[in-house]
Amino acid sequence: MNSEPQKTKGHSSEIVTEGNSLETLASQFLDEYRQWLNPSIEDYAIAYPEYAEAIRESFPVLITMEQWKGNRESSRLLYPPPDEFIVKQLGDYRFIREISRNKTSISYEAIQGSSNRHVAVKMLPWKAETIPRWRDRFKLESGLASRLKHPNIISLYHVGEDQGYCYAVLQLVNGVRLDQIIQYLSDENKEVSHDKQTEAIALTLTQNKWNAFAEIGLQIAKALRYSHSRGILHFNISPENILLNRERQSWLANFSLPQFADGLLKQQSARVLLYQAPERFKDQHNEQSDLYSLGMVLYELATLSPAFKIDKRSKLIDHILHNEALRPRKRNANIPVDFETIILNCIAKSQQTRYRSAKELSVDLVRFINGRNIKLRTKHRHNSPKSWFIFRKNNH
Repeated sequence: MNSEPQKTKGHSSEIVTEGNSLETLASQFLDEYRQWLNPSIEDYAIAYPEYAEAIRESFPVLITMEQWKGNRESSRLLYPPPDEFIVKQLGDYRFIREISRNKTSISYEAIQGSSNRHVAVKMLPWKAETIPRWRDRFKLESGLASRLKHPNIISLYHVGEDQGYCYAVLQLVNGVRLDQIIQYLSDENKEVSHDKQTEAIALTLTQNKWNAFAEIGLQIAKALRYSHSRGILHFNISPENILLNRERQSWLANFSLPQFADGLLKQQSARVLLYQAPERFKDQHNEQSDLYSLGMVLYELATLSPAFKIDKRSKLIDHILHNEALRPRKRNANIPVDFETIILNCIAKSQQTRYRSAKELSVDLVRFINGRNIKLRTKHRHNSPKSWFIFRKNNH
């Protein structure tokens, strides 16, 4: 990927110039670290052999100092905001109701006073000055969304600060999250109370449901094809970050910066880790990593069960790296063979046997929806030591 926020380990080629002092390089290194780019000390040492010894000695100290600051910020995040938040308006946006919350943000439906437009406002519920690194990450991630204009991606309108709080103004969707739909569909006896909107949207998906599920996958694949063409990976595709409405339109939300195996990624909950591709735990990622995550979402939608039911993070990571998920049709024999094959072609351990692009995935989803044979076929010995044998049909 060529997008600045998606760099992997390493430093910007822009700094490989003559005349850089050690102080300049240290400043550049810290800038990259603070932008969550995970710069490599060894890469810097190799690029600047005249400073190699000093880089190897001093840069770890810089990281330790930054990590100490980060740990102080993270300790603040351990204390959840109150159930009833004191702030009722930020900037021109007056809150109407809370939509959702997670560990690091709260989202509200709001009205923009100057235009009377209904929007969603996502805010960090801590004073920005107390969590500067998280504030910067929030702004950087919001900046990704501001560069994307697509019918299947939640639009971002504005990012600002008011009363010491950082917030983003987003398109308001009259719909529900896909995880709520999956929960409703898996609750056969309807023992859990579900809101009427979730029930209504879920019922629309039960009409020709395999095509409906494929349509969700297709819309998200189109969103990814668009974002990938602009050098932006999502990094955090999950049912919680996909929204649907009654017309069966889907949106992808919450584009993220990369989280590295030795940093934020290992701190995530098992629920978040479940959708991460194996290579993510080796600090590698590309377009196919997003397709893997989408495949895991489709797996859960088709089977109404996560691919791995493991709560312990270390054990889950080991399974993602070394174990195949149970074939979808072994969980639900009614899943069409071609739809199962599409899922398996997304969640293959080896990137060589996955779909190569969102376009390739989209083609097969369209063919499935239209009742045609898919192009990418596998003879797959799933849940056995044998490897995949893959055949790509000619495009004519």
